[in-house]
Amino acid sequence: MNYAFSLNPRREPKGSQDEGDTRRVEAVVVALIPEYHQVKVRDGDGHLYALTRKTQGVDLASLHEGQRVVCTVTRKLPRVLNAAAVA
Repeated sequence: MNYAFSLNPRREPKGSQDEGDTRRVEAVVVALIPEYHQVKVRDGDGHLYALTRKTQGVDLASLHEGQRVVCTVTRKLPRVLNAAAVA
């Protein structure tokens, strides 16, 4: 078992967030931030997520404002695991 360095005596396993607990989110591109290699997307509930060059499944350069994307997001400490543009 790999452990992240921590001063916490409980020694939680590295990557303790269960990436198996995910949800599918439909979102719309609301901002392109090329200088940070990021695209911001907002879902129907108003939650804002960042897509980065490390986000699997999507080419940031091909996205534009108003475009719809489908993302797989972790439930705890939300993070986009992958995304795909909707045609």
